[in-house]
Amino acid sequence: MDTAASGPELGDYTAFLRRRWWIVAVGAAVGVTLAALALLVVPATYTAKTAVQVRPTGVPDLTGERSGRTNGEVNLDTEAQVVASTQVAYAAVSLMDSAEEVTEARERVSVTVPPNSSVLEIAFSDATPELARRGSAAFAAAYLDYRRAQVTDQLDGRIAALRDEREGRRAELDALAERAATSSGGARVRAESHLAAVQGELTELNNQINPLSALRESVVPGRIITAATAPDSPSSPVALLWLTGGALLGLLGGLTAGYVVDRSAPRLHRVRELRGSVGAPLLLDLTDEAEAVSAAGGPLPSAGRAAQGFHALAHTLRNRLGVTGRLLLVPAVPPGRSGGIAAVNLAAALARTDADVLLVCADLEDRTAAELLDVTDGPGLAEVLEGAAEHTEVERRPAGVPGLRVLPPGRPGEHTAELLQRDVMSVLLHELRGSARYVLIATAPTSVRADAYAMADDADAAIVTVELGRTRVSDAVDAVQRLERLGVEVLGTVGLPERRPAEVPVPEAAPAEHAGQRSAGAAIRTARDLFERLRVWWGLPPSSAAATPAGVTAAQPTEDRPAGAEQAEKADRTGTSEPAAPAAPPEPAEEDRTEQAVPEAEPAAPGPEAPAAPAAADGPVVKKSAVPAQQAGTAADDADLAPQR
Repeated sequence: MDTAASGPELGDYTAFLRRRWWIVAVGAAVGVTLAALALLVVPATYTAKTAVQVRPTGVPDLTGERSGRTNGEVNLDTEAQVVASTQVAYAAVSLMDSAEEVTEARERVSVTVPPNSSVLEIAFSDATPELARRGSAAFAAAYLDYRRAQVTDQLDGRIAALRDEREGRRAELDALAERAATSSGGARVRAESHLAAVQGELTELNNQINPLSALRESVVPGRIITAATAPDSPSSPVALLWLTGGALLGLLGGLTAGYVVDRSAPRLHRVRELRGSVGAPLLLDLTDEAEAVSAAGGPLPSAGRAAQGFHALAHTLRNRLGVTGRLLLVPAVPPGRSGGIAAVNLAAALARTDADVLLVCADLEDRTAAELLDVTDGPGLAEVLEGAAEHTEVERRPAGVPGLRVLPPGRPGEHTAELLQRDVMSVLLHELRGSARYVLIATAPTSVRADAYAMADDADAAIVTVELGRTRVSDAVDAVQRLERLGVEVLGTVGLPERRPAEVPVPEAAPAEHAGQRSAGAAIRTARDLFERLRVWWGLPPSSAAATPAGVTAAQPTEDRPAGAEQAEKADRTGTSEPAAPAAPPEPAEEDRTEQAVPEAEPAAPGPEAPAAPAAADGPVVKKSAVPAQQAGTAADDADLAPQR
């Protein structure tokens, strides 16, 4: 199978947003909040604007007005620079009668040129509307005065030069006139000819001086077409612009933070990621069956899509394993109920294929598998590991799944879990291998305990359960690689949907006539378990009626159990026996009726009962009395569940 991961798709980004939407939302909210605070802190700025129409001076040869940007008469780009020049700024500050520095005034003035016009828009910004109006008007007046003075000075210089030249020509004309008067003959003729030329030059000079003098008196460099007024609202900050910008920046920050958080603790969220990261084929994908998996209070209904997926996997395993691969590890990667759910439904699917299946609940701290099969009460694997019972004595046959036997977790002691990684567990697995065609070992999560790795030497194959949304990529990859390095064949993975903490499996509703019977025993056990939890929390010793530690579901109520059961269970825990004289042995007739009740509730799953032993005060006698009592205590519940299944 090709497990190479292709590039990210659109669905990957939308899934990321669904996972980290709250970080993105917080980022956007923080951005808007900061923008609102900035609006309150940043001082307001008001801007006033004056429109000045620049007019030609009439002396383009002197002022350089040609080749302007619009009509060739005035270069507005040059004039815009003149407005912001130091000379104009000095004059403007003087007109404003302000102590402000010229440099600061220049920084607050701006000039724009509307397209296809001869207008300069002179804008000035200040802290108040009135100061902004005065500043804009002062710069417009200073610019017009500067331009008028510039033209006047140029005209004065030109006129002065022409007048000086005219005075020289007049002196030369007087000298030629005197010479012509005193000379005769050819000299006189030449003097008169030269005199006529000088008179012509004087006339030309007068013709140049007179228009320039008239132009000087009528120079109009421009006019104000729109006077500055005090603005009604500040030009900055703009509330809408700042809030929108803050939201966008916060959104960008939220996306970045969400991506960093998502990548800092990378988890498997989609089947694509599971296929491309783990390196093992995906055998079963139940991510689209989240509702069915969450609502199931036991093995999935065989007619449902989710159960049919397990059936298809069971047939695949039968063809793949054959007769050699009979001991199968079913470890989960993350802590939770996913491992128990996968193990129970896979075991039920194999049992429905007419195979003899034994499910070993090897996670002593999790009772998901036992709860789903309703075999939580009584001894189990813990007692077998401690040497207090044989596995054949504590195996249970859950109702509704013919061909399936379960070795429940039992009542572990303080150090019982350590035995899962010792030789005693290996010896037990070797013994269990020959007791069923398929032995499924539901171990503790690989991210919590190394039980699965300790049992790998005795297993033929393994199927790793991955709960999408809660499984880290590194944990899943590490589980698969470690199992492969230990020599066990990892057949593939099972992908289950993420189960929220609030999701509690709810069993299917029972018929009305059986509702009271089915809930009575569960209510008593729940109340007793809660009572024991409170006693432990308060620091009190367990009550004498508690047969299990706090947090473990108790056995049948005392009134429903045969005489001597309490002494028997005490012997199970302590390894000692007490005299059986105070408790009369169970009557054969009642035991016969108890043993007959189980086949009525489960006609399709006949199986060997626990072997009978003579009544005595030793350990095996205790096991014999405890197990049938539990079967009798659950016979009514099994009879109710059998018709529905």
